[in-house]
Amino acid sequence: MTVQTWKTLDLLRTTAQFFTDRGASVPRLAAERLLAHVLTCKRVDLYLTGERELGAAELDAYRTLVRAYAGGEPLQYLVGETEFMGLPFHTDRRALIPRPETEILVEAVAKRFGAALGPPRILELGVGCGAIAVCLATLLPRAEVWCTEIRAEAASLARENCKRHSVDHRVQVLVSDVFAAVAPELEGTFDAIVSNPPYVRSSDLERLPNVIRDHEPMPALDGGADGLHFYHRLCHEGLRFLAPGGTLAVEIGAEQSAEVQAIFAAAALEDVTMLRDYAGHERVILARR
Repeated sequence: MTVQTWKTLDLLRTTAQFFTDRGASVPRLAAERLLAHVLTCKRVDLYLTGERELGAAELDAYRTLVRAYAGGEPLQYLVGETEFMGLPFHTDRRALIPRPETEILVEAVAKRFGAALGPPRILELGVGCGAIAVCLATLLPRAEVWCTEIRAEAASLARENCKRHSVDHRVQVLVSDVFAAVAPELEGTFDAIVSNPPYVRSSDLERLPNVIRDHEPMPALDGGADGLHFYHRLCHEGLRFLAPGGTLAVEIGAEQSAEVQAIFAAAALEDVTMLRDYAGHERVILARR
């Protein structure tokens, strides 16, 4: 019996078409990233060695990933990595996949404290995979970043990413329900509280795209009946941790800007400002204590 052999470029073309026929997103990119992952090489190397024949074990591993992606599993989980603000992050089912729009939140906070006279102290609520904390610690090399995360598995992933980027000595990750594990003596000492909290209405979770609903952790998305539960908690429980003049910076969901700004105003926060993301959507709210 003749066993079919596959060369790299032929396999990429066939896989991309397979993904296209099944309506998978970014078919060519997905084919490249999955194969580069199996061959432990860069995507460009696939084209530099396009006539290379794959071995049986490599083909089996690739087919497994191809079937999983065609079945709806996120590409970032399959290859175990994603990029955020130009940095690579370990990514798996323990935490949400960081989205490009969250970069607006990081950029706004980094800009606000880039010229600070002293080392800024920042508290992040819901650290997830650690993308926000790592990027802030990288952009603000004197910053001290504290993070809380209710799910121990996500906190573990965040610590891995902090160590990967050599900021673990300046980023402290606590397993905690919001502020519960933050020491009372830290009240009034943080220059900023930052969060990309769960903001999807509970009733909307089932309507999320399958790639999100079936694979990413729902507790990191569920914002309660109105999607605003955690914004209230940030104000009611968290403002005591902000230093006078400190910044509260949050990501928001679609059509939540007016409601979140009202919550902040009711908490006597000042200079409430909304920022839009790259697509023009209302995305970030900033305010001062």
